[in-house]
Amino acid sequence: MHELPKYHLKVASGYKASIEVYQSKLLLCTEIAHKLINFDTVWDVMERLYRDCRPDEYKDMCMNQLVGTTVMTNYNKKTYKIDDIYWDQTPECKFQKRDGSQITFADYYYENYKIKIRNMRQPLLVSLPKEKDKNRAKNANEPVRPILLVPELCLSTGTILLKKFEKDFAMKKDLDAITKLNPQIRIDRLRKFLDKITRQPEARKDLENWQMEFSTDVVKTSATVQATITVQFKNTSSTNTERGWNNAMKDGVHLASVPLRNWIIFFMPRDEQRANMLMSELQSVSDPMGFRIDRAQMIRLPDSGRGSSAVLFASGIKEAVQSSNPQIVLCILPNTAKDVYDSIKQTCCIDLGLPSQCVTSNLINTHNMNKTKSAITKIAIQMNCKLGGEIWGVTIPMKNIMVIGIDLNKDSNKKNMSVVAFVASLNGTQENRLNCTKYFSRCQLHPTDDEFCSGLEVFMLDALYKYFERNNTYPDRIFIYRDGVSDGQFRKVEDNEISQLNAAFSKINENYNPKTTFFVVKKRGTARFFLKDNRNDFQNPPIGTAIDTGVTKNAGEFYLISQSTNQGTVSPTHFHVLKDTNELPADKLQNITYRFTHLYYNWPAQIRVPAPCHYATKLARMVGESLHRPHAPSLDDKLFYL
Repeated sequence: MHELPKYHLKVASGYKASIEVYQSKLLLCTEIAHKLINFDTVWDVMERLYRDCRPDEYKDMCMNQLVGTTVMTNYNKKTYKIDDIYWDQTPECKFQKRDGSQITFADYYYENYKIKIRNMRQPLLVSLPKEKDKNRAKNANEPVRPILLVPELCLSTGTILLKKFEKDFAMKKDLDAITKLNPQIRIDRLRKFLDKITRQPEARKDLENWQMEFSTDVVKTSATVQATITVQFKNTSSTNTERGWNNAMKDGVHLASVPLRNWIIFFMPRDEQRANMLMSELQSVSDPMGFRIDRAQMIRLPDSGRGSSAVLFASGIKEAVQSSNPQIVLCILPNTAKDVYDSIKQTCCIDLGLPSQCVTSNLINTHNMNKTKSAITKIAIQMNCKLGGEIWGVTIPMKNIMVIGIDLNKDSNKKNMSVVAFVASLNGTQENRLNCTKYFSRCQLHPTDDEFCSGLEVFMLDALYKYFERNNTYPDRIFIYRDGVSDGQFRKVEDNEISQLNAAFSKINENYNPKTTFFVVKKRGTARFFLKDNRNDFQNPPIGTAIDTGVTKNAGEFYLISQSTNQGTVSPTHFHVLKDTNELPADKLQNITYRFTHLYYNWPAQIRVPAPCHYATKLARMVGESLHRPHAPSLDDKLFYL
């Protein structure tokens, strides 16, 4: 257990392990895992909320902060997801034990764990039974009941604890030093884990009964490395892209830019100097990009005092748009308050169908111009994307091609709803050209309980119509990358989502049957791969490494390492092919997938998934966390969510 007392957190280390059949071999997949644990109990958190808010807001504040989070009980180290809070139940309430007798929660914990509960008035946390708990209760002829937990015996855990440290880079550095292990350290730890298993008498006895033993070394398998992909701008290119192409981007002219002639900057009175500096710096950095930016209309909003500036920004934008028709609005925010950001995005993306850019005022730092200029360069690139521009490209060795990304994200306001996001490329009619740089984006909300995406038929039809409108032809080849699917959902996705896409094809024309490949993309697997160097030490494999033998279960399945890392062990992305009528060799499928990882405009380097897949993630996240409704159709052909 590592402690980070400065942040009131502990980091517990452990292992994830699973045994499965891989191509007729039984393999143990083991990964080192870490869990963040709060020093404070859940009751400490609830008491702090009570002190910091009005009495009539207390219950709502607790529900917002605790429901959906994961806690760990300090008496048996088990984790539970909090689904509700029973305000009318306390530790003095009784529950029925399996033998039929009644006992209070307080007495139960003292009898079984010798724990005395201090506060008898605290409400109880509710964790609804999982599917396996329901099945176990059914098999034992027992009623299915929620699990009730005492807040003072629970510790908050999970990534939710990182939310308040989002901007704390020192904290992230301290955490990375514990959790990001380089390949050699990781291998040494895993070997120690195996050694512990084989030395433990009980484990050794079980292994003997099963007539099984573990190898003392990791599995060896073959791999291929993709050739380096050249990234091209209008005036230059970068062939050495293993570590990204940030240097080429500094001098690179964008492939296509939309001149920005009519736009507005909104700011608070205290940020007037920053607004003027941002205006002049944007013009300065955009000129070498080939992105023309004329001077903006500057609108100073009235001072909000101590109140929220959300209404001021929203009403100011609506009023200004009535008298002009801006291409984009830029808002300089006084702080990172979520309600202000959400209000601006809802006004622009839903009510007005207008691209918008939000910049927090502390980003414009007159005392550190190098850092500020770097940030403003990224802002200019985002603005060109939101207007419909194209930044860079890679050659795609096929013609009449479309690539699609699909992802889901839960809606933070509507707990029973999820956002389905669909992003499709619109350009790609010529072979070996800079294709798949223009995109069409759609989304909708659907019930979280549905295990597959609805509405894909309509999205696919609209994307095909847009493709035809631009190219006067429909795509011959379509590559679909679907994120957010677990192993148990493969069949439902195959039966329900692929059938929707096929229905869209038949509505275009009864003879229209494009060749398609449907991938499921998994980023959270436990598999890790290593390369032995000349000294027999383990290191990370080179970028572009693809593995499709030895450690895969089915044909058409592969791992791809599309990123490099300076710290820790690189994580591969796992691709499963659910349907393939393109009938391309495995190496070509891997190569085209690797090329698509170069096309995410928010980062001048490869990313872990094909760009349209990550664009869909960004869209689903914005709608789920800020908009809570689909965007206006006028934004369909713009990357407004970057």
